Amino acid sequence: MKRIAIILDKNLEPGAAANVAALLMGQAALNEPGLYSDQPVLDHSGVQHAGIRYSTVILKAGENQLINLVKSCSDGSDGLSHIVFSQTGQSLNNAFEQYAVEIASMELEATKVVGVIVWGEDDQVRAATKKFSVMK
Repeated sequence: MKRIAIILDKNLEPGAAANVAALLMGQAALNEPGLYSDQPVLDHSGVQHAGIRYSTVILKAGENQLINLVKSCSDGSDGLSHIVFSQTGQSLNNAFEQYAVEIASMELEATKVVGVIVWGEDDQVRAATKKFSVMK
């Protein structure tokens, strides 16, 4: 069984938090094609519903906790996949090329991480994220 955890900076405004979560989930879906069903999930009325295959939770953390999570996932020992989004990305609306160039020239801490998505085996995701609170 697989699980997804989206961990957001606890100081994000609700709209910004929703935006960051959507961006992270979109990129994760590109990186992990099996995240969503290939076939539409239709109700009896023919209306399509989201075909997400993994249980998903949204959590909150401080900036340093986000950085530490990314570093622990980056060593590869837990088998978790992860993606980040940053204040740098938030500040560059509709300027992808500039965003890509700026991110490539910065260390992780300098980007000011505001969100991390982590996915993998349920028990490993739970272990990596157990210290974070549910976003309310």
